[in-house]
Amino acid sequence: MTPFEARPLPEELLLLCADPARGRFRDPSAHLNQVIAGAVLAELLVTGAITVEKERITGYQPFGARDEVAAGILARLEAKGKSRFRPWVSHAVRWVPERPGHRFYLDRLVTQGFYTLEETRFLGLPRRRYLTTRPDVAQQIRARVAATLLAPDGGAGLPTAERDRQLAGLIDVAGLERRLYPGRDGAPIRRVARRLAWDLPIPRAVRAVIREMSSD
Repeated sequence: MTPFEARPLPEELLLLCADPARGRFRDPSAHLNQVIAGAVLAELLVTGAITVEKERITGYQPFGARDEVAAGILARLEAKGKSRFRPWVSHAVRWVPERPGHRFYLDRLVTQGFYTLEETRFLGLPRRRYLTTRPDVAQQIRARVAATLLAPDGGAGLPTAERDRQLAGLIDVAGLERRLYPGRDGAPIRRVARRLAWDLPIPRAVRAVIREMSSD
């Protein structure tokens, strides 16, 4: 995977959820749907479909989205665009529906051949397991993000620098940072990811939404 072959951020995040020891998708968070909602917004940001200033979405471009979830967000923005109201990023996180949630993107990855779906029954109830078929892709994404975060200039000039920064912040919010970058060697990457999770508006908004949901 070259830098120019980066996948949409929701898909990259779900590819990073693959447990290399078990060879299957493992949900890292009880609030993964909210993290994926942030990834949808971050993808719109890095592709120029929306602009964000501080805590608000300040502009949008109604060009075609890659999927219906992102298209739904743009449609909401277009509906609100007739007024002077500038939506909070945290409100937009809540616009992404809980169902089908992250399974929508997992099923896309199955269609594309990055996961296979195994359906079984346990105690009479259906159970779905997503088995990774391309662990090398997750390794390449993980290495790409690490290279950006460890670059002295923060990866300035790299085609995926802003994408990697957004993804790193969401990795921290999802609680994936120690799985992906364990031990002493991973500590510098984890520190930068934690800082980005607080500094970047979209990961910060996702964290706020999760905190609010957890306190209900």
